[in-house]
Amino acid sequence: MKPVGIICEYNPFHMGHKRQIDILRGMGFDCIVCVMSGNFTERGELAMFDKYTRAKCAVLGGADLVLELPFPYSSLSAEGFAAAGVHILASLGIQNISFGSECANEALLQRAAQAIATDRFIEIYKEKQKKSPIGSAKSYFDAIGEVLGEDVSLLSNDILAISYIRAINRFGCDMNIVPIKRQGLGYNDTELRIDSLPSASAIRAAIAQEKNGASAIKGHTPDEVLIEIEGSISKGLAPAALSNIGREVHSFFKLMTPSEIQSRVVARSGGCVIAQDGCGIVERLCNSARTSGNFDEFICGAYNSKYTNARINRVILFSLLGVSDAAADSLPEYSTLLAASTSGRALLSSLRKIDGLAIVTKPADAPDCTQTAICRAADELYSSALPESTCTDMFVKCKPYMQD
Repeated sequence: MKPVGIICEYNPFHMGHKRQIDILRGMGFDCIVCVMSGNFTERGELAMFDKYTRAKCAVLGGADLVLELPFPYSSLSAEGFAAAGVHILASLGIQNISFGSECANEALLQRAAQAIATDRFIEIYKEKQKKSPIGSAKSYFDAIGEVLGEDVSLLSNDILAISYIRAINRFGCDMNIVPIKRQGLGYNDTELRIDSLPSASAIRAAIAQEKNGASAIKGHTPDEVLIEIEGSISKGLAPAALSNIGREVHSFFKLMTPSEIQSRVVARSGGCVIAQDGCGIVERLCNSARTSGNFDEFICGAYNSKYTNARINRVILFSLLGVSDAAADSLPEYSTLLAASTSGRALLSSLRKIDGLAIVTKPADAPDCTQTAICRAADELYSSALPESTCTDMFVKCKPYMQD
């Protein structure tokens, strides 16, 4: 068996994702192993569809094995997100990793990954951040260009590509990279076009605007996947959104002080501060909550030009769910099996030993550790943010999708 790993979100799965899988099949890879974000995404948002639905869609779209990239790792910025995903794949012994990239230039991506590991990059990047939002892509690529002494033709999706390679180098993994040239709409494009492969952002925007199911995305995602998406919406299981529990979130920051929130977070997961804060973001959130009348006003007041929206979203989640710097700086102790084809199950069975990582099939059997406590709290928050009320322990009772 010749497996290849993909670290992904599939929020939701679309024809661009299927194209990548088809290309990999054509290259001779016969087992597609996906490490997929759980119920929360790298932008610090709730996934539109829950992790089990998205995992089933991935297998229907051609994947063989879908393992969870658990929270909070799924909502860390690129470096932490990539490190956790690479760790899971490496623990499985997967020696090939594929990712979408705007440039798909392996040599350039390798040089960029080496550049971001230098002290000079960190110094230049910090200086550029003073002039633009922290985490902005332009500052990041400009800093890489200065370190390398060349103009770099890189775009948003390349940040994760570089981060994957950086993690591989950092861990000393024996892993080949298989970049796939990204085609179609841009990463942040929000309008679907008939003549172009879609972006997940455009599909989410179309679903959000559609009042009756997901008919607007027909042709942009495989038919079997569309059926699952429409079924999830009709059952009130999607789309999930933090605004569905906006009043509760608004009240949390309105009634708590920054020091109370930090003490609560540290008590839950150790460390010293709330993950990815350290710069007064929680204070800003509390101030915005106290001067706003509702959730939408609270969010608008919290966003500013100093920090990216994604970073503020992350700090909101980490405050609510008790994620400290120590929890964010760790690596996953286990991953949960979400879906598998017959080939995926065969691969799992063939693994005699998984180095330093447990694979959990039943969420109720997860080990008693900080990761489990945080993941269960995250899943309970997610279930509360579905359109229709449901049991907060619904994900503890879930079973992986097994394709015949």
